[in-house]
Amino acid sequence: MKKILLLILAIMVSSPVALSQAKIKIKNHNLIFSGDIASGNLYTIGASSALTGLINYYVLNDAFFENSFAYDVFSTNTDGLKANTYNPMGLSARELFNNLQVGLKLGYQTYTPDFFNYGFYASGHYKISQFEVGTSDENKRCHRAQRFLLGGNALISLGSMEQAARIVIEAGCRYSFGVGYHSPLGDDKGQLADGLTSHFAIKLASRGMMQNLGVYADLNHFNFWKDLRPNKRLNNWTIGICWTITPQQVDDRNDIYIY
Repeated sequence: MKKILLLILAIMVSSPVALSQAKIKIKNHNLIFSGDIASGNLYTIGASSALTGLINYYVLNDAFFENSFAYDVFSTNTDGLKANTYNPMGLSARELFNNLQVGLKLGYQTYTPDFFNYGFYASGHYKISQFEVGTSDENKRCHRAQRFLLGGNALISLGSMEQAARIVIEAGCRYSFGVGYHSPLGDDKGQLADGLTSHFAIKLASRGMMQNLGVYADLNHFNFWKDLRPNKRLNNWTIGICWTITPQQVDDRNDIYIY
């Protein structure tokens, strides 16, 4: 995973330099309006990428859907207690849907010929996380959390909007609140704590079939569990690799569909 992230960052840094002389038209100048789908299973996100790529091309003719492979990381403060997500290459229902998030983004960005542009957007997401908790592999039990996340993000774009490639950096905060929980202690959503989640991302907005290629991290700033579990703390964060598949950009080299 570390090597993949470093490779993507290297591509993102080098591509704007190589493509900086290409001047192209840009559609959807000021509007940020997109949907995103993230999964922690390679088969699920592969199927999602293929489907949304076809929808982007044949139905919407725009780069609307973004996909992400998102890996959940858990840690606890209790000796002997371990928590981990399910196998990202597994085929059981729990593995195929171990970490699934869908959402919408709506906002505004500037559109000038300058090197620097900026924008902001509001977002709403639904997330389901399935993971195991226990003191050994033999006694681990399934936990399933459902959450809504609402918030806002700011972004800056480095590179002229007329270039074939730009770097987009975004940061923001979302409020995460539990709407459902299943665990060995029952199905009371009161087991879940609510709180703030930070979102950070760096992406390459580029010309061609693949764009918005980048990495991101979502960091929870609260105990996953409420005080119903005295002195037990569960920390959770997500690291992801994102991309948008837009086959129409291969057909029409004069256009680029931005973020």
